[in-house]
Amino acid sequence: MVEPIVYNRNFSKWFAKDVLRAIKKYHMIREGDTVHVALSGGKDSMTLLYILSYLRQFSYLQFELEALHVKTTDYDTTVMQAYCRNLGVPYLEAVLRKGPDPEEDQPCYICSRLKRGALSELLKQQRESRVAYGHHADDAAETFLMNMIQNRKLGSFSPRVSVAGHPMVIIRPMIYLAEETIRRLHAYASLPLLDYRCPHEATGLRKEFKERVAGLDAYFNTTGFSRRVVDAIENIDRTNIWSDVE
Repeated sequence: MVEPIVYNRNFSKWFAKDVLRAIKKYHMIREGDTVHVALSGGKDSMTLLYILSYLRQFSYLQFELEALHVKTTDYDTTVMQAYCRNLGVPYLEAVLRKGPDPEEDQPCYICSRLKRGALSELLKQQRESRVAYGHHADDAAETFLMNMIQNRKLGSFSPRVSVAGHPMVIIRPMIYLAEETIRRLHAYASLPLLDYRCPHEATGLRKEFKERVAGLDAYFNTTGFSRRVVDAIENIDRTNIWSDVE
């Protein structure tokens, strides 16, 4: 059982300051919003729900929380439901009728799109929905490298993005946090995990790039490679980005 959330002055330097900076810079949460956390049951989304629960109690932000989970197969979600009850957060669940084709080249990408569609359907009655994803700086760096090497383009996902055709805004409050910070907080707070692993997790292209970023993170052990990539994306020297010259 998760212990009740209490104020900890060390949390500001550890994670709260960076999360609040991301929220403010990218206008992620407005006063009175209901933030729907996309809860997968993994360490990232479970930690995100904990962080937002903490900020809801001990920061200037005034918002409500709700957890959403999209089931891909028939597995037990009791641990997530109990976790949400302990935090006083409502829990909603949707079922993905059809998952990605096992023969797909990019099953993780296809699954992500299908889940986003299921979330959109779940929230279609909402006038505007803020959906929080558990992506962090390492995810941003991995996506940047994948785009550069696989797709031959520069770019990563945005900290805040509107979904075309639906009044849903995806936000990523942990964009400035390294994965190691999230891993440490998850362990420190003794947060639970869903006992289910995606069958594509061990073989996906994302795993290969995750290992590459981890190696570079170890090399740049002062501020971390992933955070350097995020800082670089925010500070693009547009005068030296090549473009067609007439």
